[in-house]
Amino acid sequence: MRLDEQQLDEYTDRFTSDALRYETLTYYDVASDGDDFARFLAGEPGPSPEVVGGWGRWVQQQRSRGATVRRVRVLREPPSDYLRFEMGWAYVANVSAGEDIRILDLTERPAPAEVVDAEFWMLDRQRIALMAYSMAGKFLHAHALDGDDAAPYVDAAETAWRLAEPFPAWWARHPEYHHPVAASA
Repeated sequence: MRLDEQQLDEYTDRFTSDALRYETLTYYDVASDGDDFARFLAGEPGPSPEVVGGWGRWVQQQRSRGATVRRVRVLREPPSDYLRFEMGWAYVANVSAGEDIRILDLTERPAPAEVVDAEFWMLDRQRIALMAYSMAGKFLHAHALDGDDAAPYVDAAETAWRLAEPFPAWWARHPEYHHPVAASA
């Protein structure tokens, strides 16, 4: 089943106990970033609370009902400026809100065979929302998958999660990727 952006939001909100976002792209052209990426590039000191706050409140709501929200970032090269922004401004705030984030850094280890180059949500460890983006990082649509169609993505997510390092530990080991203003503070 093909999903537009609104349908994707509705589909992902119907998880029961576990939602995992599997990320591989180096750039996303999304309105939810507001002007924060431009502010990051300009050397400003931190994210807009209204930009990171909405996601944080959603994560907290899920956690308060006993659900988990996880994210695994697969890195095949050192982080782009956009990923440094995402990690330093969004991931740090998301972890504080209760999201469990891990990094599978394939610049530091061989790639497991199960790991795929795809963007998706894994819901309740059985359903997949496989996302398609333009070359410029704009969301195009998603496909809802389950059963045998979802299996390779479930395997990829579970393998990446098992082998990935918790984001706070990975981030602490990599100050070279921190925002120049944050790193000098």
